[in-house]
Amino acid sequence: MAKHRRSTRVTSVKALLPGSIELTKLKSGNGLEVQVRSHEVLLGTLMLGRGSVEWWPRGNKTNSLRKSWKEFADMLETHMR
Repeated sequence: MAKHRRSTRVTSVKALLPGSIELTKLKSGNGLEVQVRSHEVLLGTLMLGRGSVEWWPRGNKTNSLRKSWKEFADMLETHMR
């Protein structure tokens, strides 16, 4: 009988860090950009700045999900229960 191979789900997260760790205004060039990938396929990019957090899905150059840090924390709290 043939054995079924489990497909292992591989997610990689790559952070592109600027020279400084202190976050400034989003889009100022001194934010934190995190690329999230499944195998080699880009799922999206998480942009972190002093004032807000943005999620840019793969292939989307115009619409992002933007949340203030308070809204982001509330969203995580709601979905982590």
